[in-house]
Amino acid sequence: MRGAYRRGVAEAADDLIAWERLRRDAQRGNALGALRTAAERRDADQERAVRLAADNLLDKAFRRIDEDVEARRLVDRALRLTVAGAEPGGAGALAVHLFVWDAVREAALDGKHDGWLDRAEAVALVGSARVEWLAALRALAAEGEIGQADQRRIRGLAGRSGDHEPFAGVAQEERVTAALALLRALRDVLG
Repeated sequence: MRGAYRRGVAEAADDLIAWERLRRDAQRGNALGALRTAAERRDADQERAVRLAADNLLDKAFRRIDEDVEARRLVDRALRLTVAGAEPGGAGALAVHLFVWDAVREAALDGKHDGWLDRAEAVALVGSARVEWLAALRALAAEGEIGQADQRRIRGLAGRSGDHEPFAGVAQEERVTAALALLRALRDVLG
């Protein structure tokens, strides 16, 4: 998906910022600052690697959504990915949220998916899949990149944006089932 390219560009910018901080701290002779920045950089690199791995697994699952067993295996692996020091599976859950948000955003902005919002509103999900679907739509509306009319429609459907922790308190098997439902919903919206 093109969203991976956009994230790559943003990550390159993050790398430049981190390197600039490291260079500046080294020039000042601030060894502790340089170490802190290096530690932050290491953590950011790990988070990026886990997010990329999850995104790749989810993309494969999306392309194989009709192969139930294989798609389920790929989604389960993506949802089990974890960053050291974080909640187990938290990175995978966030990756699902970002994957859905990015795909819907792409549909909204690329002009090739006329009627995407009509199809998004018609998606019939239940439980945690519905919660995650609406959270992705709220995030899209909050970005301000789509028209005011579409933002109002989304807010009418999904409510206003706020803090959201993907799949909070949801067991692994239910997360997998919900993520598969989200991927099927994306297929319907993207046409």
